[in-house]
Amino acid sequence: MSDAGVASAPPRGTLLQSPPELLSTVTAASLLLELNIAANQQLLSLSGTPICDILIYRIEYATVGGANEATTASGALMVPTGLGANCTGARPIVLYANGTTTTRAFNMASMQNAETLFLAALFASQGYIVVAPNYAGYDTSTLPYHPYLIADQESKDMIDALTAARTALPIASVTLTKDSGQLFITGYSQGGYVAMATHRAMQAAGMKVTASAPMSGPYALGAFVDAVFYGDVNGGATVSSTLLLTAYQHAYGNIYANAVDVFEPQYAPGIDSLLPSTTPRSQLYAQG
Repeated sequence: MSDAGVASAPPRGTLLQSPPELLSTVTAASLLLELNIAANQQLLSLSGTPICDILIYRIEYATVGGANEATTASGALMVPTGLGANCTGARPIVLYANGTTTTRAFNMASMQNAETLFLAALFASQGYIVVAPNYAGYDTSTLPYHPYLIADQESKDMIDALTAARTALPIASVTLTKDSGQLFITGYSQGGYVAMATHRAMQAAGMKVTASAPMSGPYALGAFVDAVFYGDVNGGATVSSTLLLTAYQHAYGNIYANAVDVFEPQYAPGIDSLLPSTTPRSQLYAQG
């Protein structure tokens, strides 16, 4: 059959919108006001007073899913700017992997997101360029599932986001902020696992990483899953197990022949497409 006229997917890491979408400009003064709110004062004590203004962009890029299928994903690009000595010129990049979420619309480029506020305070306002993927399956991604804790896919997603961000940076940076070549990788919980997987993948590919700090991730994944199935069921097990099993089924196709092989019959219908969801987690729990 002829494939004439069928467009091939763009290469991984391709920036899909140029210029990227500027979602907000956060001044150092307005961020300081936000951090002075009682709930955020502990964060302020850790971050110190904001020095730089921040331009926050949403980037969209080409990547792959768990079965190496072509798809898209999005993420945040935070660019420091302003008059501070460390706010322009050659600046290091922090590549950040977020923790587990069930919210399909999750967007690291939104200042309504608690993790985004942390990144703005700790890194971007101190002169670091921040790249924070939303992961495939979230926000504007065309993938109908999330490849949860699949090291090969999630490291590719992170690398593709970094590639797209570096393409976007000269376009996004109306200031003179540039990539210094220094790269720091970090993340927490699921993001700790993703950060470690990304460092390993980049190291294997000969890509430069200055340092990484993966935090509180399920690195020994076999032991992590065994503990849950052998009775050490933690508070997030229903979420992490559902995300993990359905991700593996989408990626490998051999975890179960039917969802009832793994899930109780009352939960099995539709569970392979349940998470991430447009329904809040509290409502999912309330519905049983």
